[in-house]
Amino acid sequence: MSYHVSSLPVLPSASMQLYGAGITVALSERLSIGLNQGGYAQATFSRNQPALFPNLQRAVQSRTNVDRVREGWLDLGGFVQYTLIANEADQFLLTAGMRWSAPSGAHQLFQGNPPWELAPYVTAGKEIGKFHVLATTGFNFTAGSDPDSVENWYVNLHLDRQCFGWLYPLVEINSSFPTKNYNVNLPTRHGYINFGDFSANGTVVMLAAGANAVIVPNKVEFGAVYTTSVYTKRNFDIDGFILRATLRY
Repeated sequence: MSYHVSSLPVLPSASMQLYGAGITVALSERLSIGLNQGGYAQATFSRNQPALFPNLQRAVQSRTNVDRVREGWLDLGGFVQYTLIANEADQFLLTAGMRWSAPSGAHQLFQGNPPWELAPYVTAGKEIGKFHVLATTGFNFTAGSDPDSVENWYVNLHLDRQCFGWLYPLVEINSSFPTKNYNVNLPTRHGYINFGDFSANGTVVMLAAGANAVIVPNKVEFGAVYTTSVYTKRNFDIDGFILRATLRY
């Protein structure tokens, strides 16, 4: 993944690249576990955007303290998921699960800050003719008493349609709604840079559009999605482009 972030009070603009792989293991027909967060990241912060800001202790700091190349491992995260309903006749699925994130990453990338993050969720999927609808909702919170911890509800809605028997154009709306306010002046607050989502930055609504192509049925797929922000509480501008290749065996 590649991220390009505009300047903030704490940080100058930056370009970030993430290299990583995910894994999912089916323990039974209904129970699965996996790793879907982490990897190695490189971030290049601009040297041409100096600025001063007060930290939590009201001491004045400068963004120039971070205007260099930073790299290291990101926090590791995964999930456990169970299929509650698998109705093949009506093409309907209902699953429930728990995501987790461990503070195991490099501090120079603003990772590795306790406590753990947990997020129970529910996902429903339905096929309607050649259309497929997926909806997910959940709550993200921390397993600790950190006053600057992240707490937010999130809702994701996905719609795609089968075309020509192998192409699936898609559109998604992804949103998160924080349940409390955060001190944005903290330079290394937990989750300040989050490669998984942008929930820590306030209310966010993202729009995604793209397509998935099945090259070999049940074996090989390729996909591409462009995402952009349509609403952010503090005027964050978030854009992204994702390429995905899937090999099943």
